[in-house]
Amino acid sequence: MALRLPSLKIWIQSTCLLVFFGGYAILFAVSKTALEAESLQHHQHLVSSVRRGLIRQSLTLPIVSPLGFRAELLRDAETSAPSMYTGPKGAVWITSVSPLPSDGSNSFLRVTENASDFNKSHQAVLNMMIFTASASVLVAALLLRLVIWRGLVIPLNDLSREMDCVEADSLGSRLIDLKLHPSEFQHIVHAFNDLQSRLSSSWQRERQFVDGVAHELRTPITVLTSSAERLLEEAPCSTQSSIDLILAESHRLADLLNVMLDFARVDAGRLALSIELIDPELFQIHAFERLQGLSPHRIRLAAPTQTVVPMIHADEQRLHQCLAALVENALRYSSGFVDMALSIHHEYVVFHVIDQGKGIPEKERDNVLQRFVRGTTSIGTRGSGMGLAIVNDLMMLMNGMLVIDNVQAGGGDVQLKFRTSMPLESP
Repeated sequence: MALRLPSLKIWIQSTCLLVFFGGYAILFAVSKTALEAESLQHHQHLVSSVRRGLIRQSLTLPIVSPLGFRAELLRDAETSAPSMYTGPKGAVWITSVSPLPSDGSNSFLRVTENASDFNKSHQAVLNMMIFTASASVLVAALLLRLVIWRGLVIPLNDLSREMDCVEADSLGSRLIDLKLHPSEFQHIVHAFNDLQSRLSSSWQRERQFVDGVAHELRTPITVLTSSAERLLEEAPCSTQSSIDLILAESHRLADLLNVMLDFARVDAGRLALSIELIDPELFQIHAFERLQGLSPHRIRLAAPTQTVVPMIHADEQRLHQCLAALVENALRYSSGFVDMALSIHHEYVVFHVIDQGKGIPEKERDNVLQRFVRGTTSIGTRGSGMGLAIVNDLMMLMNGMLVIDNVQAGGGDVQLKFRTSMPLESP
């Protein structure tokens, strides 16, 4: 399983800071070792000076200095190289034991040196290095943040905004200019532009196919419908049921074709709307009169509200198409009454289509708005799974909302919500 990288900006900053700290830690360790080696070497030079003085007989043992230096003679000792240790009160000492020139006796020279002052001066150098390292790391982090922001984050944000501006109807026509982006991003831009071109060609072929099929199917569907209507008038009663079925299926096929064309126009950004001011109450009455013929005994119009309903902006023809699709769904998937109601909710005017069926489970409400998806409550009934999807698309184009809800008494409450064109008056 591949590990997911964190934020690229944080990853680069963390890596660079670790490199800085690691480099300075190594430098600090090497410097400390070198300073300790220098202290021991200084001690060896001091021992050599004492030995030369003893040989020349210009010095006599023991030697005791108030500065913390002591040289003394030992008998039957063991040789030891210079070593450092910490004494009382944190003083740093260096001691060594070395044999004296042979005079017939087993004599050794022990030299002890107080290296505290030397060590303090070296420690001050190390502290200065630590301070310098910390300051340089801080400056490097700030500069690195600026470099990453100007060289990585801003170019990526610019590229992301340009990619976001590309839509289905502008594929291939809004190629991103390579020269406006750093060389490190140009291969990404080139790949994205190439993808745009391929998608544009594919999208154009699909659009031509849909337009061509729709044009070719309209004529035979119209011929079938008109022929079935003529046969229905002339045919004997024994064949009327078959002709009714042919006529109904012809109308259904024509409706499906119109929905498919609407989907294609929505996807291509070519669906033209005629947005105008609409009186919701008057529209509701006209829609009820036109839709009542679908089932005169089942469709009911709710009583008007007591408050003044403000105007809304919508395409009247498309709004009727949406309302008709909801009423047809309610008639198909329920057996009781279907109520058409109008309400005002905060700053919204809401058209309700309420049925007495099973409703739509809450977990399925987002799914049934997808194309060709049907809910579990529609099992056993005919349908294409396109009705709510096209209503949702049309509502978004009209800056409205399709809301699916259930009523407490049982049944569904599908709503078309439009923001009012004027502020509501307080009661």
